[in-house]
Order: sequence, then structure tokens, then C-alpha cells
Amino acid sequence: LLKGAIMRRFLALFALLCAVLSYLLEGLGFKSRGLFALLCALLLLTALTELMGEAFGGILSLAEDAGITDAASCALRAVGLGYVFGFTSEVCTSLGEPLIAQAVTAAGRIHIFLIAYPYFEKIVQLGAELLG
Repeated sequence: LLKGAIMRRFLALFALLCAVLSYLLEGLGFKSRGLFALLCALLLLTALTELMGEAFGGILSLAEDAGITDAASCALRAVGLGYVFGFTSEVCTSLGEPLIAQAVTAAGRIHIFLIAYPYFEKIVQLGAELLG
């Protein structure tokens, strides 16, 4: 618990440091502010993976105890992919590439649908059995 609190403070401090450094670099005439922001964001996400792994591991263990491991795993993957594709889309938009951002968003939605499709298929089959 203490390690997580220290990590959260470090991440917040690092994010503030990146923002201040980006502002200062822009004032000095640095033209690639978006690229610098992307690098900082990737470093932050890399540092966050350990915390996210602990959180998702706890959620999956709760789902396993409740007996809904497969559905919970699917839901967590969909949420995780939503965040990854959303973040990637926002970065592309920030870097001035809205067409690529739209393609990333569409790809993310398709990927999430493909993950959830087997469950939709099961629901339709169960509905057909109930009606038939």
C-alpha cells in the first residue's frame, strides 16, 4: 500500500515536471512539443503498468471467487483496450493527424466488438432456445 502511494506521488510529480519542461522548451523555440509530450506520456504509462497490473489482478481474483472469470476477463480487456485506443487517438489528434486518430478509434471499436462477439452469440442462442 505504501509503495503504491509513493508511486502515485512520483507519477504526479513527474507529470508536473514534464508539463513545466514542455512549457519552458516551447518558450525557447522548441518546435516538437507534441513529440516531447508523447514521450513523457509513454514514460508515465510505462511506470503505471505495475499499478494497473495490481489493480486488474485484484479485480480478476474477485471475479474468480464469484465464478465469473471469463466474462470479467472479457470486460477488463474491453475496458483496457478502450483506454489504449482512446489515448492513442487523442495523441494522434494532438499531433495534428485527425484522420489517423479516426482510424485508430474505428480499429479500437472493431477490436472491442470482436472480443465481445462470442458473448452476443451466446445470448442470441439462449434467446432462440427460449423462444423455440
